[in-house]
Amino acid sequence: MFKKKYSTEDESLETLLELDGELFPMENGYWTKFEARRVTPTHHMPHGVRYCLTLHDRHNTRILGFDNAHAVKPKKKKYGARKITWDHEERGRNN
Repeated sequence: MFKKKYSTEDESLETLLELDGELFPMENGYWTKFEARRVTPTHHMPHGVRYCLTLHDRHNTRILGFDNAHAVKPKKKKYGARKITWDHEERGRNN
């Protein structure tokens, strides 16, 4: 019988979920906070996990954070100026 190489449940996700509520202080006064919990899957969170991973300074100011609290807005594909195609060889022939 062959052993499965990967489980049906992602082990790294389970590890993240186990870190929910953990605070990790650092020697320089900075600290990290982990929040991760299962939620009902939605269009914006089809994986069913809400997470927030943050780094704070010694004054408790959030310095950096990763979360899925807001949906990602797609970038607009508009130019701020007129697009000009330049062909150096053709310009040289016309002169």
